[in-house]
Amino acid sequence: MTSHKEFQRFAKTYSRYSLIQARVAEALASKISGSFSHIVDLGCGSGGFFNAYKKPFMSYLAIDIAPEMTAIHPTANGVKTMLGDFNSSKLFEVLKKREFDLIVSSSALQWSQNLDWTLSQIADFKKPVALSLFTSGTFKTLHSIAGISSPIRSKEETVRLLQKHFDVKIDTLEFRLYFSDRLSMLRYIKQSGVSGGKRKLSITQTRKILRDYPLSYLQFEVVLAVGR
Repeated sequence: MTSHKEFQRFAKTYSRYSLIQARVAEALASKISGSFSHIVDLGCGSGGFFNAYKKPFMSYLAIDIAPEMTAIHPTANGVKTMLGDFNSSKLFEVLKKREFDLIVSSSALQWSQNLDWTLSQIADFKKPVALSLFTSGTFKTLHSIAGISSPIRSKEETVRLLQKHFDVKIDTLEFRLYFSDRLSMLRYIKQSGVSGGKRKLSITQTRKILRDYPLSYLQFEVVLAVGR
């Protein structure tokens, strides 16, 4: 199952389970200096960055591959939603015809099929950027217990690609989200969108986590990049 199909399936509950994404969006928004009139948000989801960004703007284009996500994105004067896939050149051809002065993407680009290519397309606009991406330190202990590798890129690879295409200030954030029991933890992973719909846990692996996971929290690792 692809990432966007999983997001569609859980769209109604996504906002309730996107606690870490909200904190990441707040951290990203806090790093942006100055003000921007026309903003493009790639992989907008249910509006995490929009809710975190408190500065005035004239236009805000919220783009997501899942119609169920754009349907629940907040509305306001100047806000428009659009279906689009940052893995497709079609989206960037459309954006070439738009006026904007800031490109943001919070907690989405880690699911790019070819991050090098996607970042090169964003960099071609030569506009300021504010980007946050989850990296493989997310769910590190859980993956170790289950005996699987992370479906997303390492912090080192992510930083290398960001610095290849942009002149940005890099920050790495680590979060912990605590749970009362392991079943609640697994339910969160399934419905939060953090796993991106990558169903890698077999029944045997799930049972092993329920039995052996040693922590009362999940780990998250995020890279922030702000610059141009």
